[in-house]
Amino acid sequence: PDIFYRAGLSVSDLVNYGSKGAIIPLNDLIEEHAVNLNERIEDYPTIEKEITMADGNIYSMPTINGTNNTIGARNWINVDWLEAVNMEMPTTLDELEAVLTAFKEQDANENGDPNDEIPYSDRVEGNTIFTSLYSAFNIGNLGAGGFSEFIDVGEDGKIRLFATSDDFKQQVTWLNNLYAKELLDIEMFTQDIPTFTAKGEQNLIGAFFDNGSPEIIGSKNESGFKSAGPFANSEGERVFNNQRPMCDIGSFAISNQNQYPAETMRWVDYFYGEEGGKLIRLGEEDVTYVENEDGSFELTELISNNPDGLNVPQAMGQYALGLAGGGCPEFVFPQYEKARLHPEGFVASAQDEEFIDVIDFVRFSFNTEEQNKLNALTADIKTYIDETKIAFVTGKTPLSEWDKYVETIEKMGQEEYVAIYQASFDRWMSL
Repeated sequence: PDIFYRAGLSVSDLVNYGSKGAIIPLNDLIEEHAVNLNERIEDYPTIEKEITMADGNIYSMPTINGTNNTIGARNWINVDWLEAVNMEMPTTLDELEAVLTAFKEQDANENGDPNDEIPYSDRVEGNTIFTSLYSAFNIGNLGAGGFSEFIDVGEDGKIRLFATSDDFKQQVTWLNNLYAKELLDIEMFTQDIPTFTAKGEQNLIGAFFDNGSPEIIGSKNESGFKSAGPFANSEGERVFNNQRPMCDIGSFAISNQNQYPAETMRWVDYFYGEEGGKLIRLGEEDVTYVENEDGSFELTELISNNPDGLNVPQAMGQYALGLAGGGCPEFVFPQYEKARLHPEGFVASAQDEEFIDVIDFVRFSFNTEEQNKLNALTADIKTYIDETKIAFVTGKTPLSEWDKYVETIEKMGQEEYVAIYQASFDRWMSL
């Protein structure tokens, strides 16, 4: 194809296909034809640093979040259930366990059945509970940029694979304890989003962790959920480190088959300006949104109270591509986001800002040689970690096999894996 739109290309994809010439460097095209993106870079100089690969080339146009809502998974707790069991919002892990226990043992949803409550659930096969609790176990000080790679910086200032650390062992042990006490949804590691939302619509879920806002729980009960903020670590510090980069790279690329790269760049650049940003996020004026006299924007009843019963993302997705799952090449302007995002998300963002504490780092990037080595290592190491961490929590693999688990990862090439990430981290920090 001429272009890859909303492509979700990874760093590995960009390095591999960019080095082979399948997708073209965009540096000169951006400089000459991307008027809007250059304005955004002038306002936020870090953008250029974030989208540039280790070889100095820019291979993709990003999704740029211009709001302060760059915080990842949050701890959403049902405050109506808290009131029903006469408990306060938890701020520590011990308090959280006590709350989940009360949810399980009492009729927290007040429907007359004390046995149908699910204290904690998860919509994405159990992954979010790990990331949302990393800071409570002194994990993840590189922010979300290191979460998916199981990489952070240890006490010695060096890159470590935290999935083999004592900190991570403490986390899986704690989660295993919750699972054994039936405080976690037994389906949380296998269920899909519709199953999760259906439980939320029935008012069966007391707590969950998810990005942005609580609307994924379903429209019937989302108003009852508030963000608890981060839970304190062993030193009593509450740290929010699940912060996403300002830029999500890989949203748009131009192939070497494209005969009109300049025209293509001018077209996609439209969505980094205010006019294009409004169109891709809010849709059509007087159809999906109206502009108020004070310059603010408001969704119409067609979107906010859809006659067909669609929620906001579903209804808006028919008119504004940027809302139908995200990942578009665009600049997200805060004035447009405030019109369509769940208000509780902005409340939580303001609340959590005071807790953010991550190293000034955004993204790992690799040269071709490093990427080729990493590709071979990652498939085995990350897959093994993802499978085994869940097995530890559910008891399928006993915690007594932790040392065997660590030894297996070491044999898979942990030392080389860490060394490659260390080299990338050192390059970034030297810029």
